[in-house]
Amino acid sequence: CLPDEGTFDWLDMFLEKNPGHTELSDRAILQWAAQSGIVKARGVKSSNDKPEFGFGVTALDNHSIKRVLQAIAPLQERDYIVMEVKSNIITDERKDLVSKWASSGLKRRAQVMMGEPPAAFKKRSQELALKEKQEQSDLEFKVKLAETKKKKELEKKQKKLEKEKAKALKKQQKAQEAIKKKLEIEKKKKEAAAKGEEYVEEEEEKKEEEPEEEEAEEPEEEDEAMDEDPPTVQLTDEEKKLSFRQGTVPDLTPYNMNTSFIKFAIPEKDEGFDEVTFEWAKEPKCKEFLKQWIQDKKTTTRVEDLQPGDWFLAQWKDWQKILQSWHSKQNIYKAQVAKKAADKVAKQAKKAAAAAAKEHKAKAVVAKKAAAEKAKKEAAEKGETVEAEEEKEDEPMEEPEEEEEEEQEDSKVDFDKLDVFGIEDILDVGGGEPLFSTFSFEDWTMMSLRFELHLLAHAFKRDVNDPDRMGIHLEHLSFYYQKYYKKSMNQKFYGVETMQELLDLLKDTVYVTKKTKVVEAQLPTEFESLGVFVMLTEEARRDRVRRVDLGDETARLKLQNPAMPQAGAPGSLLPRPALVMSGIRPATPPVPGAVRPAGAWQQPAFRPPVGAWQQPGSFRPPMAGQVRPFGNVGGWRAPTAWRG
Repeated sequence: CLPDEGTFDWLDMFLEKNPGHTELSDRAILQWAAQSGIVKARGVKSSNDKPEFGFGVTALDNHSIKRVLQAIAPLQERDYIVMEVKSNIITDERKDLVSKWASSGLKRRAQVMMGEPPAAFKKRSQELALKEKQEQSDLEFKVKLAETKKKKELEKKQKKLEKEKAKALKKQQKAQEAIKKKLEIEKKKKEAAAKGEEYVEEEEEKKEEEPEEEEAEEPEEEDEAMDEDPPTVQLTDEEKKLSFRQGTVPDLTPYNMNTSFIKFAIPEKDEGFDEVTFEWAKEPKCKEFLKQWIQDKKTTTRVEDLQPGDWFLAQWKDWQKILQSWHSKQNIYKAQVAKKAADKVAKQAKKAAAAAAKEHKAKAVVAKKAAAEKAKKEAAEKGETVEAEEEKEDEPMEEPEEEEEEEQEDSKVDFDKLDVFGIEDILDVGGGEPLFSTFSFEDWTMMSLRFELHLLAHAFKRDVNDPDRMGIHLEHLSFYYQKYYKKSMNQKFYGVETMQELLDLLKDTVYVTKKTKVVEAQLPTEFESLGVFVMLTEEARRDRVRRVDLGDETARLKLQNPAMPQAGAPGSLLPRPALVMSGIRPATPPVPGAVRPAGAWQQPAFRPPVGAWQQPGSFRPPMAGQVRPFGNVGGWRAPTAWRG
């Protein structure tokens, strides 16, 4: 039998019909141990074929008892049935099992049960499935009943506590009233004694308190629910269509199933059998059924021992290099833009200062002329003569040589109107601007994921080297992603709930087939340039911006932005970012006649991003007598001599 297709159900039916046969399996050893009073220390059971023993007995736990049985059994003339789910269906392991019985003299027969089971087996399977379902339902009913009973007992206990509390409060109030009444009587007695009269108690005061009436206890409600029978369950229409019941424990562990099912084969007589019989279907149909079963299993089962090949490693390494260069290019471009903006601001400030100075001088000239005219007028009124000063023509202010406001710049293009897929060079779409100049964290992340899934889809087919495996099943995408890229893939990081929703964000690169749910790549294996992933990401970014501008908030990416890795750290794909400042901070003016010592100055706020120079460890002047600090420092003059 194939795993999980009636293996042990068929065995139980066979043993019922043939009680003279002895089962040899791990399951039988567990039953014998239980009958001998040996209790398992652990209750774990990962598979029916190889259940964990865990008795705390060395001979049992290390399977020594099984080897002893395999050695002794061939010496006994009995009818045996050897149940090894995995070993019985793999050719090499099956041959090894048969060889152990070669010298026994017993007839060795292989019985094959594959395909559609007979009606009697289906009926038995459904009866067992219904029994298991009823037992599960009864268990759930008992648990629910116990919870209801516990809840009612808790409510009853709470009511009793409340009654006792009310009773104690009432008793306390009566005791307080009695004390108060006693104090009043004592007071009246003292008042009567002070008047010389004798106090006589009133009849009401002498009257004894009537005994408290005990509250009748409420009769306990009979719990009808406790006598209720568990509900009867039935198999659904879908469950009735199943030929084999699905137990809670599989016949093989997932790992054993995934790594061995491609080796499954029908037994042949030349493997050492005296006879091979087929019970459910004839041999050709059984072989056809097994072939189709393996084909279907390949689509839905992951390859546990798959390792990334050399082609994948080379492609991944090239991608990391080019991605790093793109990050560097973006940082350099942003630094250049920031520097141009800073220079423009500085030029505008310089022009404004020159205009202000010119205006101030003009006002001073006008004021001087006005003062001269006034003095001349006053002197004329007094009859005095004023020597006219020779008017000197105002020397025109030396205007700094202005560079052309509009320097010869590289041709600038309208970035938003560019045809993304018509660009020849993604590193320079015009004016030195790269196509990815506006990429943010989300865009870089989605572009990297595009390439990773594209590469994974192609590398899987190369590495598995099996034409029957059409690709990666959607359920196993995160498993292979972890195996290839050594990092986990969580769709919630990208702001979606399912893996299908994540791939819908990347449908320009990968898609999932409707029938087989296999991940397929949209793009070919080889490219002239990996810039196509930049183009796809830029196009997706523009579409996303357009939709958001139109009011579609669902178009926004909801990626979680983790703490960015330190630039230049091991494993980081980000280059060391260039330090971008709005301007250059001038160095502190030195004391005249003194030389700034080596290494004593602070690095300027602006560092050219191109990387053409490295800051020296110490400063040495280019020539004696002409030491100047960094920056434009007004009023500073070079010392007359310098001594090293």
